[in-house]
Amino acid sequence: MQVPHLMSESDVTWQPVAEEMVVHWSDPKSCLCVRDHWVYRYQYASRKLERVCRIPAKDQRWPGLLKDWFARSWAGQRLSPKAGLGHVGQLANGDIYIVYDRIYLYRTQQSDRVATIINHDLLPKLASPLRGGIAVHAKSQCIYFGEYLNGHSRDIRLVQIDPVLQSVKVCATFSRQDIKHIHSVSYDPYRDRIWICTGDLDHESAFYFTDDEFNSLHKFAGGDQSWRAIGLLFDQDGMEWGMDAGKDAPATAINKLYRYDFTTEVRTELAVIGNPAYFVGQFSDGTAMMQTTYEPGRMQDTPEQAALWFRNQLRQWQQVLALPYLHQPRLGVSKYGYILIPSGVSPAGQLLFSPINCQSGHYQLLQLQLPTT
Repeated sequence: MQVPHLMSESDVTWQPVAEEMVVHWSDPKSCLCVRDHWVYRYQYASRKLERVCRIPAKDQRWPGLLKDWFARSWAGQRLSPKAGLGHVGQLANGDIYIVYDRIYLYRTQQSDRVATIINHDLLPKLASPLRGGIAVHAKSQCIYFGEYLNGHSRDIRLVQIDPVLQSVKVCATFSRQDIKHIHSVSYDPYRDRIWICTGDLDHESAFYFTDDEFNSLHKFAGGDQSWRAIGLLFDQDGMEWGMDAGKDAPATAINKLYRYDFTTEVRTELAVIGNPAYFVGQFSDGTAMMQTTYEPGRMQDTPEQAALWFRNQLRQWQQVLALPYLHQPRLGVSKYGYILIPSGVSPAGQLLFSPINCQSGHYQLLQLQLPTT
């Protein structure tokens, strides 16, 4: 048996797949990607992209349809490129959910290519989750997310979407005195548990969990920036995460990677990553990827770059790709430099990714190849 080894950045190769497209969700066979209001599927084996579905025009009257037609056209996209759909994922039966201006569901047996709106009457208007912050419970297939708001004074809600009943309801609420917003909701298949990460101040940064789909909710740990996180990775014995101490954190809050072992109940520091970690993704062989984001104006002395960090089969972490920062203004997109990677599971050694506000690959769909070991 060959032993996994640490690689250099020169060992990693990547190539373009498509322009004006970003990655969202993957399984070992295919990956869901987005261009504007359209969802595409990339087949890893054939390396082909196919259109799957789109969200309907917001205004179904003819002036609205005409406006939507132009916005979706080549000319409209060239004149005013859009950020694209915010959150796209897939259920176990192949149905696709979309959380954007509204909540949508596209069923695999549909004859057309237009997703259906799941209506609800929740007030105040639901705030969208942070990217990567949506979970699907493996057994119930219900979809869960938490609101991500800044500059507000109201309580923060956790939301359940039932794709069978096509219903939307609030399943839990956090007081504004306890948290500012919810960073992520993640499903842990090894413990059949849903985890919730909150932020941003020390007393607001914490991990919560529910073992019964929000009939009860428990605080696990928190109280400082080391518990300020977004993406969680799970395995048989523990979980790992990178800190999300951004530009509002003190200069001393240099971001690190941590692991918590459930068998020993001990937390250990794995690596110093510098910039905050946003997104995580897993590979079919048990390895994993995490990205770090450059936030202009940060207090910490960290590189002006977005980066990818790879975890090999020995659970060793290392940076494998770094892209220098370059702000490239686009409506609906922040000034941060980051690399979008898919949630779900990618095939071993292959990763679709989309740099944002980087000198290379801005708003392109790219495919990274890791060396075999």
